[in-house]
Amino acid sequence: MKILAIGDFHGKLPEKILKLAKSSNIDIILSSGDFPNTEKIRNLQFKHWTGKKWFEVIGIKKAKKLEKNGFDSGLKVLKKLNSTNKKIYIVWGNSDFYRDTNEPKELVPGFYNDKIKTLKNIKLIDRRKIKIKNLEVIGHGRYVDVTEYIKHPIDKDKKKQNKRLKRYNKTKKELFRLFSKSKPVEGFIFLTHYTPYGVFDKVKFKTSPMYGKHVGFEPYNQIIKKYNPLIMICGHMHEYQGKQKLGKTTIINPGDVSSGKAAIIEIIGKKIKNIKFIR
Repeated sequence: MKILAIGDFHGKLPEKILKLAKSSNIDIILSSGDFPNTEKIRNLQFKHWTGKKWFEVIGIKKAKKLEKNGFDSGLKVLKKLNSTNKKIYIVWGNSDFYRDTNEPKELVPGFYNDKIKTLKNIKLIDRRKIKIKNLEVIGHGRYVDVTEYIKHPIDKDKKKQNKRLKRYNKTKKELFRLFSKSKPVEGFIFLTHYTPYGVFDKVKFKTSPMYGKHVGFEPYNQIIKKYNPLIMICGHMHEYQGKQKLGKTTIINPGDVSSGKAAIIEIIGKKIKNIKFIR
């Protein structure tokens, strides 16, 4: 089986990747999310990292417009993916418009959960286990509080620190419950948005308030150590493209598709035959 691994679209799906996705060379597509272009929102978040909320700074009216533009850009990407007539299995990224988002309700123009119901080739496997032909894939996406936020709190007051810690522990508990319901089969694929802690997670962008720090999610390391997935496909970090070993697991960051990057993974039986990176 040949898998096209893609993620971090941010409103773009380059023609060369779309053409590759449609080709007979690809059997299925696995995506780590982040469909909309929310760059302006991200820049505002970075600028006002521990101060006022970004939407409080620019006002609700302007914030709604930015959110709507982002929403529409991601929806266009999802529709283009659907047009490939390949089966696309996705998890949400932290920038996506999904139900249970932490964004204020008055800013959210809609949810992709509702929109993909009309897109027959796209299947959401976020925080689910699914069988695809002879492969088992476990998906875990959406926003998570990265481990560095807990080890070295970014919140100024104790109340916010405790709220973040509670949310972190809840996400961790739900992750472990997902795996403990039934033991994964040998050779399964773990599809996430965020990276494990210490793998493809050191921030290189100097404009980021987390520059030079690790922003992976340590509970993923614990899952990998205990269950030994054949492959973990992740994204989030645009600074990286490549593969690394963590225990017995091959961690693959296909790179951000917005820059024309992707990965083709060929699996035969329970083994990786080949990994090709598109640059």
